[in-house]
Amino acid sequence: MPSVDLLVHDIANELQTTYNDQVLCNQYAWWLLEALTKKNRAHLIEQTNFKLTSEQQKIIEEWLKKLIDEHYPLQYLLGTVPFNGVEILVEPPVLIPRPETEEWIVRISKKLQKLANPKITILDLCTGTGCIAIALAKALPQAQICASDIADHAVQLAKRNCLYNETSNVTVLKSDLFASIPKNLKFDLIVSNPPYIDLDAWQELDPSVKNWEDKQALVTSEHGLKIITQIIHQAPSFLKPNDELENASLSQLEFEMDFNQAGQVKELLELAGYCHVNIEKDLEGKDRIACARVVSCGFIKKQ
Repeated sequence: MPSVDLLVHDIANELQTTYNDQVLCNQYAWWLLEALTKKNRAHLIEQTNFKLTSEQQKIIEEWLKKLIDEHYPLQYLLGTVPFNGVEILVEPPVLIPRPETEEWIVRISKKLQKLANPKITILDLCTGTGCIAIALAKALPQAQICASDIADHAVQLAKRNCLYNETSNVTVLKSDLFASIPKNLKFDLIVSNPPYIDLDAWQELDPSVKNWEDKQALVTSEHGLKIITQIIHQAPSFLKPNDELENASLSQLEFEMDFNQAGQVKELLELAGYCHVNIEKDLEGKDRIACARVVSCGFIKKQ
């Protein structure tokens, strides 16, 4: 009878025809087996002899066909992704949370958890699955978070994720950026993972992204800067002073971007009157997160 290691090896070899990364394929093979058997890796390894049932064999063949022939994202197949200590439901076409986004939110959470007054308000624009808002809500249970998205399917999934994760301090609403955010609401911090991919760059994306994930959540005009520019110009009207954040040199606006946009984004922020502008790098050393303050700057130029 074959061992589980041999089965993992066989699955990984099939996946290599599409993914061409042995380490990644090996990890994917384990995730598929864990999802299929509803047992974790440690339990599977303990089994000296291992064999799939005929029904399980049929399912794994169907899964591999979708992954290899249709370039279907593994995350959609599994139905969930881990994100900073929470489990996020994912389904097409809502954007799948990325590791660099998770890494950023881990950093923000650690900074904000040190505040003496944790009762802050946060706005998460372009929320998608709601992963950012929910992860922050879990890390900061006294915070109040508003999460918005323009797409109906994203809004509905974000609401489901709030229920799934029993998150009561997140409010999800449909809004084209700030358009439907009540004018009287002011926030201590605004975060966003907005669309920032240029149309030409989108054409070159892997089919698992281009064929399945919502183009509107990824692509925008003006060389990928249209939405970022709108956020930069409109955010000051929705920010309020917070002395503790300022004294701790913490940002009021943070958003993700493409590493090629760092210079232009920094210039846009400074021209709009922001101060303490900083570009943070991701784990790969690429410029990824734009950070800035506005309230302590004295004024914001009118656009």
